[in-house]
Amino acid sequence: MYKVGDIVVLNQEGLDSRGEEFRGVRSQITHVSTKCMPAEQFFAYGMLDGYSPGYDPGVGQPLYSLKTNLRGQLREFDVYHYEVMSV
Repeated sequence: MYKVGDIVVLNQEGLDSRGEEFRGVRSQITHVSTKCMPAEQFFAYGMLDGYSPGYDPGVGQPLYSLKTNLRGQLREFDVYHYEVMSV
């Protein structure tokens, strides 16, 4: 499992869901989720560590929030553990 601050790249499964424009692009993990919380509560309580409204416990892996700079634009998105790999 990765932690906040780690740098990752999308693997082939991640590229299949996000697109080839992300090939080789380094992204920083900003949040790690292993539990679901309804969006209204999540944002009202200040994005609690370990929770996300998008987390699906059926996947059985952490959901990572990533941020990256893609062609001069800040991009933020979520991926599951099986979609990334270490740099």
